[in-house]
This record gives sequence, structure tokens and C-alpha cells, in this order.
Amino acid sequence: MNWWCMAVVITVLLRAEVKAGGQETQKKEHGREMPQEEVHELPYETELEQLPEEEQPRLENDEAFQQRETLAGRRLDLNAADEAALYALGLLSALQVQQFIAYRQLLGPLISLYELQAVPGFDLPFIRSLLPYVRAGTGLEPAYTLKDYWRKGRHTVLMRYQRPLRAVEANKYNGSIDKVMLRYRYQFSPYASWGVVMEKDAGEQFFRGAQKQGFDHYGAHLFVRKGNIKALALGDYTVNMGQGLIQWHGLSFGKSGQVMQVKREGEVLRPYASAGEFYFYRGAGITIKRRRSEWTAFLSRRALDAADSSGSLTTGGYHRTAAEVGKRGSMLQYTAGAVYKKWLPHGHMAVNVLAHRFSKPFVKGTAPYRLYGPDGRTFLNAGVDYALGWRNLHFFGEAAVDRNREYAVLQGLLATLSRGVDAAFIYRREMPGYHAFYADALGENASAGNESGFYTGLQARWGSRWLVAAYADVFRFPWLRYRVNAPSEGYDALVMCTWQPDKLTTLTLRYYYKRKAAIDSLPVPAEQTVRCQISLPVMAKSLQWKCRLQAGATAWLVHQQWEARWQRWRFSAGYTWYETAEKKAVFLAGQGFPGDNSLARYSGSGWGLQLQAQRRIGRSVTCWCRWQLAPGASSLQVQWRFDW
Repeated sequence: MNWWCMAVVITVLLRAEVKAGGQETQKKEHGREMPQEEVHELPYETELEQLPEEEQPRLENDEAFQQRETLAGRRLDLNAADEAALYALGLLSALQVQQFIAYRQLLGPLISLYELQAVPGFDLPFIRSLLPYVRAGTGLEPAYTLKDYWRKGRHTVLMRYQRPLRAVEANKYNGSIDKVMLRYRYQFSPYASWGVVMEKDAGEQFFRGAQKQGFDHYGAHLFVRKGNIKALALGDYTVNMGQGLIQWHGLSFGKSGQVMQVKREGEVLRPYASAGEFYFYRGAGITIKRRRSEWTAFLSRRALDAADSSGSLTTGGYHRTAAEVGKRGSMLQYTAGAVYKKWLPHGHMAVNVLAHRFSKPFVKGTAPYRLYGPDGRTFLNAGVDYALGWRNLHFFGEAAVDRNREYAVLQGLLATLSRGVDAAFIYRREMPGYHAFYADALGENASAGNESGFYTGLQARWGSRWLVAAYADVFRFPWLRYRVNAPSEGYDALVMCTWQPDKLTTLTLRYYYKRKAAIDSLPVPAEQTVRCQISLPVMAKSLQWKCRLQAGATAWLVHQQWEARWQRWRFSAGYTWYETAEKKAVFLAGQGFPGDNSLARYSGSGWGLQLQAQRRIGRSVTCWCRWQLAPGASSLQVQWRFDW
């Protein structure tokens, strides 16, 4: 039977059922109150451990988490949301957005959220993850005044403190070992946002020495949307373009078990309220929308940390020693850019331009592998990107060129092959001399350039219980790389199977294989990792047990975690046992506070213990306390959040 015919039949039955006996449920949904059994909790978990260690500064951007947290209290109206709003959720793939828009155009606004079961590509596990952030509203956008912008939003104050209780060796840095972060933010999503953020890293001085101004990092932003002004950004903001060949500041995930989440999606301008000190711009930007066209322009001036006279930049943002303080703000970066986007009936086309001017020249050096490195003070990138949906296919891509006429191309295709079976294909080709400072496209390299490859992903679902996902990626580097003294190639693959018999029980098995090029003319053994993860309820929703077993040729890890709820309390206890080869490490995500995307790094041999408690006080105050213990070291973290 035709896919859409089945959707129509299911929808008619669902709507008849809702009209006959679901009036009360419908009324609650429009009033932002969900049925009790459909309420889900933050955070939304992702596979952060797939990111390489050098990408740690990018993880400090928790804008996506803040956005979902706001939507948990002020849900998105699915009947009024456009493609950009659906993508901003960060939960829907390009195929799912395309299928939902087509469903709504064919059958009209949703009557009930239960109708999501009839949308092609929406299974029960995915719908459950979506429910805390959406509602089936009237489809009418309210008319807010500027006075409403100031009065109807949500204020949030977040304070986070961390201190080692005992360390293996004495503090070698100039400042105290305390880490402090303070953030105030007002959000009237999606119309207005403003706030300030302050952070001091462990080892940095505070109101003395090199940091007489107090915190090491200060940030502020103002973001407004009104009428034809889709975005007005002042202060700190991020910029996302195309598929990341030219520019991508936002948090994105590459090759992982989410094999269909390979397309970059996001609004061009977004406010920046996170504590990271590198991946953002500081200045002003504006996006004007008229009918189906958008014009974006932005300017930025930033002082960056440069390692030496050659102009190489450091991204960590640490200023703990005299050497690190000497690098602080030693490089000025001036940035200007523009984007023109034309929305089509089933997609868009865009033209992107970005220019940087630095106060010091970059010197590429004399090493052969740096022959195509950045050189000079001025850098320019320009390109086009597009997305187009047709039936069960979704095409997307980007082409870019730099000032030296070196180019990069990425072309992708997402396809629904049959009911419950989806596939992704991505071809990329980036010339050895292509360079873009903030590029973050799908690929093997952390930055764009000197790479070509082909990615294939396949995902199949049987009902709401079984999911099988796999990908294979073949890549080649046409020029030398660091410690690789010849053109090289490699490939990696992943196979994952997930069984979810109910909402609280999940079993996942995963196998990962990677073959890399020789280093210093010495062959590198293939990397193989087997992982098993299980999550199951011990006492209904009050006690949950999670376990992760991971083993490879150079490392293994066993992690167990217990999560309990009692009235307004939540408790978590985790134990990690690990062993790795010399200079190797394993990473574990999701061990910090909600919104803290940091990775726990384990190297050598040993164990670790984590205890965490959360208490909600009234309707506006939430506090967390976390204690970590390892042989010879322990630390304490405390976090308070005030909402009103």
C-alpha cells in the first residue's frame, strides 16, 4: 500500500478517536499541559564521546541545551512552526522535517500530538523524545508588543563551582584551583534573549595578577526578533553557513551511531551565552526576511590567543601560567560576512561570503606537510549551498572556494528506501590548499581541506523496538599530514543494534572498526572497539540502572550508574573501572550537570567514583552537588539555578 495512503487512513482514524473521546486531552495540549504519562525529563543525550579531544572547547557551547530547556516550559507549536523552527529543536533529521511539512500540507494542522504516530518516519521512541518540547497549538502566531518582550520571558541565573579536594601533586599554576562560572540569561523564545556570562578556569587568578578585572572571561549578548527582522544580534553570537565548509560555530556531530544525523542544520545567526572562549564572534549581525528571501550581514572584532609570532591560534582559553597569559589577546581578528538565502517550495538556495583580517600574519613554515597551511593576514571564502526535497529524497550540498582559488565540495543525499529503512550518502572533496578557519564539515579531519571521501549510512527499524544502524566511510588525504610523510588513505565502519522493549529499557550493541595510515612510516594497527550498553528500570520510574562495557585492542572500560528519584530529590551514583595503553585514553559523556557537555577522560589504569544529588526547592530553585573520587584525587562540584 502506498505510504501516504497508509498515513491518511491512520490519521482519519486518529482524528475520529480524538473527536469522539479525546476532547479533554486536546484542551490540555493547547494549554501547554501534557498527559502525565508523556512527560519526559532533560537532558537529551547524545554521543559526545565521538568528538576528538581537540574539539573539547567546542563542547562548551550548550546553546542547544538551553534552547530545549526553554522549550520544555514554552513548547513549540507544531502547527505554526516553519522549517527553521523545527531544525532549531536539534532533534529532527532533514528527512523527518521534510516528511512532517508534507504531512501537514496534505492533511492540515494537527488535532492532537497522538497524530504524530501517523507521520512517516516518526516512531514511538522518537515521538517520546520530542513530546517535552512541542504542542499541537492553534497555528496562529500571537502579536507581541515590545513591552511583552520584557515581561513575558524567563529569567535564569546559573552558578557553577568546582574545586579539587585533594590532588596528586601541588598546584603548578598562578591562580587558585577553583573553577567558577556565573550566568544570567533572559529568554522570551524565540523573540528575545539577553544576558551575561562570566567564567574562571582552575589555575587562573581572580581579582589579582593577570586577572585584576575578576573573571578571566566575560561575555554578553542581546538578540531580538521582530517583524521582518528575523534576527538582530549584538555582542556575542554564532554564525552557521551551509554544510560547514566555510563556517560552523554550533555544536555538530560527525560519524556516530546516529547515522542519519549527518546534515548540518541551523539558523545563520544565534545568540551565544556559553562559557567557551573561541567559537563565537563579537560585534553585530542582522537577518532581514521579506517573503521567501533572507539577507544576513555581520561584523566582528575579537582578540584571540596566538601561540607565537607565526600566528598559530590556541583555542582552549586557559590563562593559568605566565606563558599562557603572554598569548592572551595577542592576535586581533576582524571579520565580515554576508548570506543571501532564497526559500523554495521544498528547500532553499544560499550564497555565502566570509572575510577575515588578522593583526599578525600567519606563517605556514618550512615543513613539507605545512606547504598548504594558512599564510598571510587576509583570508576570504565564498560559496553556495542548497537543500531540495522531492518525494522520499532529500538532496543537499555546498561548494566553496578560498582566496587562492582552492575549492571544497560536499554533496549529500538522504533517502527513505522503504517503510522504516533510511539511507544517507555523502561525497566530499577538499583540495589540499583549501582553508577556512571555522569550518566544521562532515569528515575525518577536524578542519576542512586535504581530504576526499564517501560516506554511506543505513538505518532500519522494526516496529518501535528494534533499530539497526550502520555506516562506512572511505577517505583519502592527497597531501602529507602531521607525522604522515606521504599521501594516505583509510576507512572506518560502525554497526549498531538497539532493542527497546519499553520506554525505560534499552539494550545497545555496537562494533567500530577503523584503519588509518602509517605514522612516521610505521604501520598503525587497526582500531577495533566493541561496546554494550544497557539501561533498565529496577523499581518502575524511581530507580534506574545503566551499564556500559567497552573493550578494544588498547583500552577497556566498565561503567555502572544508578539513578533514583524520590519526591523532589534525584540521586545518581556511578563507578568506572578502566585500563588503557600508554598515551591512549577513553572518554565518557553525560557525567556532569545538565548542560555540561564536558567529557570524562580516563587514561592509564584505575577506577573512578561519582556521586550526584539534585534537589528542587519550590518552583524556581534547583541545586546540584557532585563528588568525584579517584585514586589520589577527588573533586567537588556545586551548581545552583534560579528561574523566575
